Amino acid sequence: MPELVERLFATVKPAGGLGREYTHPEIAERAAAAGYSISPSHVWQLRHNGAKNPTIRALEAIAAAFGMPLAYFFVDDAPLREDLALLAALHDPAVRDLAIRAHGLSAETVAALATFADRAREWEGIGAPEYPPEPAGSDGAARDGAAQRGTGAG
Repeated sequence: MPELVERLFATVKPAGGLGREYTHPEIAERAAAAGYSISPSHVWQLRHNGAKNPTIRALEAIAAAFGMPLAYFFVDDAPLREDLALLAALHDPAVRDLAIRAHGLSAETVAALATFADRAREWEGIGAPEYPPEPAGSDGAARDGAAQRGTGAG
């Protein structure tokens, strides 16, 4: 379970936080705003395996704080977990706005935007994004192109 909580910290970042992770007090505050009560120390325990048998209520609090469904903790399917993490990223209004603005643009323009985003991540020191595994039957061309841009090989 702690690896799933850690994955949320690594994947879902504060808007305008320049790639930093949420703090444990911030997660407790976000959970409280969603109607759950959890202390920063309990968040730490869930993240670092101090809570051996977490309650459903604690997992609900963590899920709500990150904008994830509770199912994130119970689905035994890595690609689906990745999709849920992507869905959480789209809860960020700025990310959603950017995706909506890019929708419908030519492939070349989207590639240029992706290159710019890669460079912006470098400037901010947050590195390349983590990509979910490719679905079966996919040729991976879109992700491979992004990976090449991120390494300067494209």
